[in-house]
Amino acid sequence: MKTFGKKITLFLIDGDASGRIAAEISNWTGKIFKIPRTLIKDSANREELASTGIYFLFGKNPEDDAKDLIYIGEAESLIDRLRQHLSSKEFWVEAVCVVSKDENLNKAHVKYLEKRLYELAQMAGRYTIENSTIPAKTAISEADQAEMEEFLENLKLIIPTVGYKVFEEIDKRQRPESHLQIRDYFIEAVRGANAKGFISEEGFVVKKDSIAALETAPAMVKSNYFKLREKLIADGILILESAGYRFTKDHLFSSPSAAAAIVMGRSANGRTEWIDSSGKTIEMNEA
Repeated sequence: MKTFGKKITLFLIDGDASGRIAAEISNWTGKIFKIPRTLIKDSANREELASTGIYFLFGKNPEDDAKDLIYIGEAESLIDRLRQHLSSKEFWVEAVCVVSKDENLNKAHVKYLEKRLYELAQMAGRYTIENSTIPAKTAISEADQAEMEEFLENLKLIIPTVGYKVFEEIDKRQRPESHLQIRDYFIEAVRGANAKGFISEEGFVVKKDSIAALETAPAMVKSNYFKLREKLIADGILILESAGYRFTKDHLFSSPSAAAAIVMGRSANGRTEWIDSSGKTIEMNEA
């Protein structure tokens, strides 16, 4: 499928990149607003925020530095709901609101979008979702559903431009329209390690069903990699099987070395341990 360039316009409402931002895509009926928590009250006079729409609350996770928190919601008056959350929810520091410029989003539409966005965020697995209940499924007409799915595609494209990759798949090659040609790398080593992964613009991704070493080297116990491995086990990303610890999903590491260390159960230089199908290391391919 052929893809085309997109024009995205960002407007710094307060003339400051750390303040409020409005973002639009050419020929899209949607518009988003990124609003720091400290500026919610100052946004009460913006007419667009008094309309029906979707919103996201973003904040740090005190229990997990690697995964921030997100709350996904819908409201008939976005600004009223955000003001309520100032007292009802403490974790968030920034909100992102989604409205329709032609005021074409009704209650059924935003309920449908809320459910789909919850599912997409869950599948991407980049954030811990703060919603205490799963959004209910809403029935809309076939025509409206097609329109909302198109709306979603633009929304998924524009949200990362304001700093949040909440709906982005870790392996973008899985998308039907993807044209990415990225080299796969492999590790087969002692202690049962048998893994596959690739370099991404965010680090290094180890693929689902890769096997990490059953045991770790004694010297690794005092390292941060050992703590990371234990956390991956606790979170169910690594599960124990007879051959070793299997990855239950694609997992993004900060570097090839971090990925290699978890897979091999010891400190490792990922640039020389990961090898492609022709026998070349990352270091050799980048030379």
